[in-house]
Formats: sequence, structure tokens, C-alpha cells
Amino acid sequence: MLAQNKSGWKLLEYLNIGEERIGDYENVTGAFAIIKVGDRFLVGFNPMRQQWEFPAGGIEEGETAREAAVRELFEETHQTQRELNFAGLFKVMEPKGIIKYQAVFTGELPELQPFIHSEGDEMTRLRLLDLKEDIGYVDECDLAIAKTVNQRRQVG
Repeated sequence: MLAQNKSGWKLLEYLNIGEERIGDYENVTGAFAIIKVGDRFLVGFNPMRQQWEFPAGGIEEGETAREAAVRELFEETHQTQRELNFAGLFKVMEPKGIIKYQAVFTGELPELQPFIHSEGDEMTRLRLLDLKEDIGYVDECDLAIAKTVNQRRQVG
């Protein structure tokens, strides 16, 4: 197991596969957008969960994992980046024991665009995280995902 968060989700395994193989896995239900600005990562504060987290969410019917990552990035952070790189799948277990897979995409932005919180936004504020500083509670599974794909990028 790579990590477990306070909600009971477990990050079980990283699968370093090509994007064309996503369809080989059943229950790919979500997509992450891990975005770097310089050498720091974009995170948003989710007041419902009282935590900092990376933009992510469910894949809607008729949508690809890539399309979901682009959409979630925009919906949650008001940032636009369509040039994302597929970084692999993560096998997760929800608190009820159901196994799912999350697709992870990475990208870069030269700078953050303004974030003006609107009613209905999942995130209330944004910041950049260097993966070392203490900014309050950051979802442990999200951190493990970001660290894994960041190491992969530095090696690859």
C-alpha cells in the first residue's frame, strides 16, 4: 500500500502503463490533473473535506479519462491546460472495499490564472505546493500520487 487518507481511501498500486491500455482495466472511474507551475504543484482547498487536494474527479459517461482531467482542472481551479501527459493508473480501494482505478495526467502552466471563487465551486482557494512545506492537511493519497509521478518524470 502506498498511502491511506483520513477518509479511509487506500492507494494500493501504481501502474506505469500507456494511455492506450486504460481500456484493459475495469472500473477506471476518475482522473487527476497534476499541474506544475515552475517547481511547485497546483492544489486547491476543499472546504467540505477540510483539506488541500489536487484537481480530480469522476469520469462522466461518454467522456475519456483525458477529457475528465481537463474538465476537472477547469471546474475546480479555473485553470486551462489541454496539453496533458498521461502518467499512468493508480489502483485504489474505497472505504467500502471496492477497487477502482484513477487515471493521472500531468501538465505545466507558466503561471496561475486568477481564481475568483464562485458559488458552487468545489475549491475555495488555490496555492502552489512544493511537497515539503506544511500548509495544513493535504490528502495523503494525493501526495503519494504527486510524488510518484514527479519521481517518474525526473527519472524518465
